[in-house]
Amino acid sequence: MADPRVLGEKGRSPFQEVFGNMPLPADPSSHGLDYDAYWEERIRSGVITEPAKRRARGISDLISPGDSVLDIGCGTGETLEFLRQEKLITGTGLDVSTVALDYVRSKGFAAVCSDLTRTDASLNGEWDHIILFELVEHIQEAEVLVSKLKDHFRKGLYITTPNLGYLAHRLRLLFGRFPVTYISDPREHLRFWSVKDFIWWSASLGFPAPEVRGLRGKPNVLSLPKRWPSLWASEVVYCFRK
Repeated sequence: MADPRVLGEKGRSPFQEVFGNMPLPADPSSHGLDYDAYWEERIRSGVITEPAKRRARGISDLISPGDSVLDIGCGTGETLEFLRQEKLITGTGLDVSTVALDYVRSKGFAAVCSDLTRTDASLNGEWDHIILFELVEHIQEAEVLVSKLKDHFRKGLYITTPNLGYLAHRLRLLFGRFPVTYISDPREHLRFWSVKDFIWWSASLGFPAPEVRGLRGKPNVLSLPKRWPSLWASEVVYCFRK
C-alpha cells in the first residue's frame, strides 16, 4: 500500500482509497509500541518525510522571519528544521520521547520533555506560534492537551488531523468499509473528526472558528482540496489566529 518513493506516505491510489483493504501491521499479534525504539529507528534511517514538509509549507506564509515556534509532538524535529530553513525561526520541540528530544537538541533547538495530556502537567512559556501536526488523533485526552494552549501563543495555533469527511472516506462507508486514515496500523488513531465536527469541537473548548486549509487529497485538480477541504482534503490544518 505504501509508495517507497515517498517515505511516510500512504501512497494509495484513488481506487485503493475507496475499495482497498485496511492496511495491517506486518505482525498483527504485536502489542504496544516502544516509542523510543521507534525514534531510534527513524534516526538511523535518516528519513525526513514529505508529510512533515507539506504541513510546514501549509502554514509557512503565516510565520514571519525570526518568530518563535513550539512544536508539540515534535519527534526528531523535521518540521522545526524546515521552518528554520525557510523562516529563520527560533524553535522549541516538546515530546515524550527522550531519544527524539536528544536528537532535536543536537540540531540546535530547545527541547522540553512533557506529556501535556496528563492533568497534572502544565506548559510554561509563550511562543509566537504553536503547532500540533498529526497528534490529536493519536491521543485519548486531546481536550486536556488543546485546552492548555490558549494562553501560550501570541500569533497562531495550528492543528493538523485527517479529515473523516474526505470524499474517499464517505465512499468507503457507502460501500461498507471504514475509512483508512493511518499508514500501516489501525491502532495508530484513536480519535476522528470531520471538518464540521472539529470546528464544533474546538468551539466547545473556547476557541474561535479557525481558518481551514486543505493540505492533501485526490483528485488534486482545480485545487479542489484547497478550495473545498471539507469534502476534497484528506488532511487539513486548522489555523487559530490572534
